[in-house]
Amino acid sequence: MTFKESCIRIKNALLYKVGLRMPYRKIRIWSIRKMGYSVGQDVYLPADLVIAHNLVYNRGNLAIGDRVSIAPGVILILSSHSNFSDVSHAVSQRENFITIGDEAWIGAASVILNGITIGAHSVVGAGSVVTRDVPPHSVVAGNPAKVIRTIESHE
Repeated sequence: MTFKESCIRIKNALLYKVGLRMPYRKIRIWSIRKMGYSVGQDVYLPADLVIAHNLVYNRGNLAIGDRVSIAPGVILILSSHSNFSDVSHAVSQRENFITIGDEAWIGAASVILNGITIGAHSVVGAGSVVTRDVPPHSVVAGNPAKVIRTIESHE
């Protein structure tokens, strides 16, 4: 690992380990933005949000829209790999991004895998494991999360 990579790793580790755990919401959002992720306006991020990512290489992209609410205990998996094991040839690699649309609500203890887009105005039920894209204006729940109803638009 080069010196520059080490510096990036230390910076991102501090922003993640310290900044994301601060009791003040604006500091948590500032920390995520400084790590290179996109966060919209009026977003709520809990102090125990887990973003599983690689601190330097291929850490993935995270885009959170405006007025998104993420409940406690949510896990966003941006980076995951087989660590050079024998199963790496049998498992397909997923894209390392998560996009959460405007005014979405992510319920407590939900897990969102990489390569997922959650549509605007959608709700992810508590404890859900999101393995597929969530369409806009829908409610998903379960393991794996499935659409259980649609939300009527007020537009």
